[in-house]
Amino acid sequence: MAEEEKTAEEGAKKKGGKLKLIIIAVVALIILGGGGFLAYKLFLAPKDEAADAEHAKKEEVAAPENEVGVLYPLETFIVNMADNDGSRYLKVTIQLELDHTEMLKEELDKRVPQLRDAILTILSAKTYEEISSAQGKLILKQEILRRLNSLLPFGQITNVYFTEFVSQ
Repeated sequence: MAEEEKTAEEGAKKKGGKLKLIIIAVVALIILGGGGFLAYKLFLAPKDEAADAEHAKKEEVAAPENEVGVLYPLETFIVNMADNDGSRYLKVTIQLELDHTEMLKEELDKRVPQLRDAILTILSAKTYEEISSAQGKLILKQEILRRLNSLLPFGQITNVYFTEFVSQ
């Protein structure tokens, strides 16, 4: 009986030893397989040129958001504001940010009288209360931007900057 117990214990030890060996071999194969796959992807796999071109295109598109386009300065505007007593004045200097089209700058040079007229019309229709807040200035910028872009046959003004803004 004692011999049967010894044989059972030895059989259990052998099974446990074989099980550990199998587990270690499987883990080693998984690690080696993962490392091999990673090495293949990084060093040996053919480059996907279409994906690289698309990634480069996305970077080109993202870059203009951080850059300022071509600036087009306008002369200073001085207007009477539309207040009831008529004693308020507004002095504004504006620069227009253009999309990256050089032809647009030439077009604006031709249309300076139209641009100035449109801006003067918008500014002189405003009251002091409408433009005295930051919100009012933003609304004014958007109104000028929409009006000037409607005058252009091609290209676009992307932003309006007030470089001087004095109301009295």
